Amino acid sequence: MEMLIYYIKLSIHNIKRHTLFFTLMITTLALGIAVLLANLAILKVMSSDPIPQKSDKIFSVNMTTWPETKGDNSEPLHILRYRDAMHILKSDIPTYSLIHYESNVYTRAVESKSLSRFGATTRATTQAFFQLTNAPFEYGQSWENENAFEVVIGADLNQKLFGGINSVGKNIEIDNKLFRIVGVLKPWHLKPLFYHASERRAFNKTDDLFAPIEVALDNSWGIGARASSTEMYNASSETREKNVFYLQAFVQLDTQQQKTEFQNYLDSYSQSLKDAGEHPFDINNKLYNVNEWLTKNKVVDDKILAFALATLLFLAVCIFNASSLLLARYHSAKFETGLRRAIGASKKQIFLQGSIESIIIGTICAFFSIVIGWIFLKLSLSLFPYLTDIANFDMQLMIMGICIAIATSFISALYPLIRASNSNISSEIK
Repeated sequence: MEMLIYYIKLSIHNIKRHTLFFTLMITTLALGIAVLLANLAILKVMSSDPIPQKSDKIFSVNMTTWPETKGDNSEPLHILRYRDAMHILKSDIPTYSLIHYESNVYTRAVESKSLSRFGATTRATTQAFFQLTNAPFEYGQSWENENAFEVVIGADLNQKLFGGINSVGKNIEIDNKLFRIVGVLKPWHLKPLFYHASERRAFNKTDDLFAPIEVALDNSWGIGARASSTEMYNASSETREKNVFYLQAFVQLDTQQQKTEFQNYLDSYSQSLKDAGEHPFDINNKLYNVNEWLTKNKVVDDKILAFALATLLFLAVCIFNASSLLLARYHSAKFETGLRRAIGASKKQIFLQGSIESIIIGTICAFFSIVIGWIFLKLSLSLFPYLTDIANFDMQLMIMGICIAIATSFISALYPLIRASNSNISSEIK
């Protein structure tokens, strides 16, 4: 223990003696680690599992039902017709089934004296949406009647309309019609947004308002995302009987047996359409679990992956430069090292003292790496503004930064330490 304290005191003394040298070394390593940490913070958000409790049990339904041979439509589509979606909802195989589409409406609190309306990103969906996605309720619950003029609102919209109070039972106006609030969600940061990972919406905020899909269609709420059609239509209320593909479907299948049975259920349906001459393609329905679905939609930006490789190479260059600086420093101090050897210090002791010195340097480097990394992260988010609210330095990343700083400091000191501890005593003290 006494030797450890001695080594620490000697290391601190050396750092004070060569302040400029060690400042240059720490800055070199800190820059490399900081850039890497900023990149990891963004990459962590992009590649995270949004619902780890059951991401392997929730599946995006992709079906082969496109009615025309024109174009390359042999691959299953993640957007479905109304009747295809209804067929999915009829099955009692899944634990939960939902369909949805995105819309946008303007709304106001009925009791408000102001006539100003707030825009609300809206999810027209089914009641099971909330159970399947584990949506967290602050007040109330979801609707029970799929034809009721009832809605669930998000925390942000509740704050705008009612100041954040319990607004269950209050009415809001949408397109001159009254809707009763039956539930209010807690602040909900579902990233990536797996239920709408397509069309580059994976990092959108969760929706402001949720309404029964039948009511949304009856009131012709517009389709705010991808839609493909082989027939003309004037309003969403007309899509029930037409070949308009815009609905997305997700199911929760808790067992392999459920998955097999549901796959057969889909294939049988598509085959019946094919036999009736309604589509010409081979049956190729697919179920993608959450992480497979995120991968298929390339949620992790290629620019981030390329930048991750570049930051690793940059850190390697920083380690090489720091190692070169240390090698020059040990070379200039070879007489001192030889004298320590001459008065009894072993190779092991020289190496151990240098290792402790590198750990102290790494600890100092970790502090500056986190600070500079946070600055780099804020600058990097100007390229990815949709991540601004969620990419940050959490405790896990800071611990990782400390470990990386200590490890890189030791790696950069390793070769110089080996050279120093193996120096010839007689040649160094001549």
